[in-house]
Amino acid sequence: MTSPATDPSAEAPTRGQSRPLVVYFHRYPPETETVQYPALRRMLDNLLTRYDVIYFSMRTPGKVDSTLRQGVRTIQFPFSVDQRNAIDKWAKTILYYLFLPWAMRQLRREAPAFIICKETLPFVPCVVGRLGVPMLIATSDWWWSILLGGTTWGRKVAGRLERSEVTRWNKMTKAWVVSTTQAEARVVVRKGMSPERVRVINAPSAPSVFGPAAGDVERTKCGFTSQHWVVAIHGIIRPGKGYGQLLEWWRQLNVIHPPWRLLIIGGAGGESWCRQQIADLGIGGSVVMTGWLPTKQDVNGYLNAGDCLLVIRRNSEDNEGIIPSALFNSMATGKPTVATGLPGMAEIIHHGVDGYLFEPDSFESFRQVLEFVSKHPQEATIAGQAGRERAKQCFDPEVAAAKHCALIDEVLGTDHVGGDANG
Repeated sequence: MTSPATDPSAEAPTRGQSRPLVVYFHRYPPETETVQYPALRRMLDNLLTRYDVIYFSMRTPGKVDSTLRQGVRTIQFPFSVDQRNAIDKWAKTILYYLFLPWAMRQLRREAPAFIICKETLPFVPCVVGRLGVPMLIATSDWWWSILLGGTTWGRKVAGRLERSEVTRWNKMTKAWVVSTTQAEARVVVRKGMSPERVRVINAPSAPSVFGPAAGDVERTKCGFTSQHWVVAIHGIIRPGKGYGQLLEWWRQLNVIHPPWRLLIIGGAGGESWCRQQIADLGIGGSVVMTGWLPTKQDVNGYLNAGDCLLVIRRNSEDNEGIIPSALFNSMATGKPTVATGLPGMAEIIHHGVDGYLFEPDSFESFRQVLEFVSKHPQEATIAGQAGRERAKQCFDPEVAAAKHCALIDEVLGTDHVGGDANG
């Protein structure tokens, strides 16, 4: 491997001094981030009206999207990452840590005015914070809970580690935290962040990708008939998301409702584990897994093959305020969406109006909600359509981009340009 400083394919440009510099610091390249965070290009366009911008990440394993990167300079770690490959993702994450000292040297040389730290892997925000530059920390995944949260003991250890880390964020007087719900903001404050430095900004959806579609072809591929009532769930599979509980519950539902089918869309990290759980529980006849799909358009097609869409999370502090992308993707299809009634998702879904909530950790509540949706298709359809409108209202990417830029303007004392930050 050539050294990052001399690698001819790595960009590490110098810059003029005419405008303040904002750095978007992430593990994943723009081509991946724009799928996870659909407001990316809008935010970059907004920032570019008055700032220079650098996107700092690992390289993309595929084709570079020149349109997405237009006007933005990039600094890249000297290796790419394939998010679809669990082994490659974790191996490159280790390399990412090893190259952090190099990355900090690059950032010091660029002398940014502000850093958007979208990477919240353990210790990363604290390392970036040592630069003494005003920064925004975007909370999404609580990684200690993801890594250690499979047991009661592990969750206790994870909680202590997370509180320790957030307390260190709070000691960085130039750091602000962005949460996507009021519930998540409360979690961050409980973990040690001053409430005046926590802002709530909506998660953005991708309405041009997810929406109503026929789904007939996908139903046929899965072997579903008109006799089957299909519940679909999608996303990267991890036991900590609650898949283990879901499969246990589905085993019980399979006895009560033999025509029901569970469609698991996606894969990656825990796909092999999930397939083994299905085999061990003996529910292979009522569960279909697609595996990792090549495009989000494919995911949308399979979501539309379902009669009801499911969004679940384990009942734990790290999930208390979360808004998973599965929620707004599912709601955007207009299908009735059923979600775990955790505080964050309950801020979005009004039960029986624009979706449905079941009580966390309650099989009976889960069963009753699904039975209601299956037995009242007209009411469920109305709720699904209302959910689509609710998703447009709650997950507007223009609003998300504008509010992020307004926060940066506020911190740097510049005038906000390019959008209403109060939407």
